[in-house]
Amino acid sequence: MNGKTKPRELAKQETREALIRAGMAAFSEEGVDLPSLDAICARAGFTRGAFYVHFKDREDFFAAVADQALSDFLNWVISTGEAQAGLLGVVDRYFAALQEGKPTLGDPHKLLMQIVARSSQQKVDGSEAFPSFIQNAIARVAQVVKQGQDDGVVKRDLAAAELGLLLMSSGVGFIVLLAGGLKPDFSEMRALTARWLFVSGAGPTH
Repeated sequence: MNGKTKPRELAKQETREALIRAGMAAFSEEGVDLPSLDAICARAGFTRGAFYVHFKDREDFFAAVADQALSDFLNWVISTGEAQAGLLGVVDRYFAALQEGKPTLGDPHKLLMQIVARSSQQKVDGSEAFPSFIQNAIARVAQVVKQGQDDGVVKRDLAAAELGLLLMSSGVGFIVLLAGGLKPDFSEMRALTARWLFVSGAGPTH
């Protein structure tokens, strides 16, 4: 095989990722229901035929876009480079970024808000209130909480799973409120979170 030729599976993965990123951009700009599949494919530089190689239909595509958007959000908050800091790093990073008005708080957060609003109105298999990717996100935050408890940093009388749900809900809620023009005292919010979550002397500093 020519050394300059990409392996078939790599090319397929890149096509799928390009379509998802195009969908994220289109949904962010126009809303999750308005952009046509033709417009999304054209933005990515592929045909409808390429689209159906990777996705069954629009709903399947929406689920993939939503999963990527939520993963991006979590990867931003739970930074790999700050893994050892655990929940301390998550809280500090989240509130510091909100306070500093990082570019990350633009369209990706707008997209996430739209996705969560739409997803909350649907059910998976007619029984679950939230799609699996939201449940996975909650579980991921809960793991960070549990690690903090094991390290003696997070209060042990807080249920990790329920706290994961509450923190995830609060994160999405902040996105909605900021989009509506709310300007809270972030330093006080960080201090309040520290008093609530962390063992005395272990919380994030101002």
